Amino acid sequence: MTVPVLIVSHGDLARELLASAKAISGQHQSAEHTAIHALCVDWRAGRAQAARQIETRIRQLDREHDSGVLILTEMFGDTPCNSALRAAGVARAAVVTGVNLPMVLSLCCGAPDLELPDLADWIWSNGRKSIQLAATGLARPAK
Repeated sequence: MTVPVLIVSHGDLARELLASAKAISGQHQSAEHTAIHALCVDWRAGRAQAARQIETRIRQLDREHDSGVLILTEMFGDTPCNSALRAAGVARAAVVTGVNLPMVLSLCCGAPDLELPDLADWIWSNGRKSIQLAATGLARPAK
């Protein structure tokens, strides 16, 4: 089953995350099991206009693939996230916020062939594992 992924952001972030992940992975097309799409919402778009654009794309992908849609957004509470959550009420969708390059890279490098809820759990876990406090570079003052 192919579950499409829609990365949604303000500005060009979604497109750039996808382009970077494809460049790093050497992929020029979407991963075998996952069709990955980027949707960039113009910063000047009003809330209603952005919501229509996002909801239309989610419904389209859900109809085309008939397996639901995994939606990755920048952050919880922003317009892409809120619109995706509303669309999830009418389309089969899972929304994961806090998208980062390691998440998109893991999708480009061969996401497992999972049903939508399991794919959402898998990508959420991958995103969390990629956040590390690698070094502070600063000495802490004595207390």
